[in-house]
Amino acid sequence: MGKDTAYKIIDSLAKGKAVGHVDITLYSLFRPSVQPYLISWIKHKPQADIKKLSIPVLILQGTSDLQVDTTDAMELHNADPGSELVLIKGMNHVLKDVGNDKDANIKSYSDPSLPIDKELLKDIAKFINKN
Repeated sequence: MGKDTAYKIIDSLAKGKAVGHVDITLYSLFRPSVQPYLISWIKHKPQADIKKLSIPVLILQGTSDLQVDTTDAMELHNADPGSELVLIKGMNHVLKDVGNDKDANIKSYSDPSLPIDKELLKDIAKFINKN
C-alpha cells in the first residue's frame, strides 16, 4: 500500500464515488466517515472560488506547514490580488510556532498544550480592525 493506492482512492473520490474497502495503512485518511467530506471538498478550485468573493480576504500561511506550501498561498493571492497575504515564519499547519524543527512540528499535532502562534493572532486582529 502506498502512493499508487492513495492516488486510486483520490481519483475515485474526485469522480464522486466512495471507496468500499480502505486498507488499514490509509484508513485514517480515507475512512468511510471522511469520504463524503472529501468528495464535496475535492470539487472546489480555490483559485476560482476566491475570485467570486467581494469581501476583504486574508490569506495566512505558515512557512513550516508540512501539508500546504507557501507557493499555494501565493497562487491563491495571485488569483485575488486584492487579498492580503501574510506568511508567518515558523508556523505549521496546526497554527503552532515550531520554527524549522521537523520533530517539534510533527509532535505539535498531538500536543494541545502548545499555544497558537502569537503572530497569527496579531495578524488576524490587525486585519479585522482594518476592515
